[in-house]
Amino acid sequence: MILLTRIGVDTAYATHVMPSMLILGFGLGCTFVPLGNIALVGVDEHDAGAASAVVNASQQVGGSLGTALLNTVAITAATSYFTDHATAGDPQGTQLEAMVHGYVTAFWWGSALLVAAAVIVAVFIKASKDDVPEEGAVHMG
Repeated sequence: MILLTRIGVDTAYATHVMPSMLILGFGLGCTFVPLGNIALVGVDEHDAGAASAVVNASQQVGGSLGTALLNTVAITAATSYFTDHATAGDPQGTQLEAMVHGYVTAFWWGSALLVAAAVIVAVFIKASKDDVPEEGAVHMG
């Protein structure tokens, strides 16, 4: 996400946006599965379906709320930038600069939220390898 803060008005997609999106997608893909597994540690077998549904629902709600929050940040930053930098000479260029400024601001806030989430996970998640059932283990009871 921090790599996306390097975009500018004349930035090429292939050199700035695409590599950032590939890294972001790979990183998120490597995170969601382990976090989903950790969320189910300690859940009884008969409650695993409901717990898994809660994890999936919270990911969906969190993603939509995060998008709404960052869109609000981007629009607010863009509006503020345009208001402060509006000139009679090139209003369309100023609009484009304002949009990019809004995106960069939202990317910085998104990066900060991801860092905060990583710190929270590192501090509060104390699951170890011993907490995960062995492959093929059947719980009787």
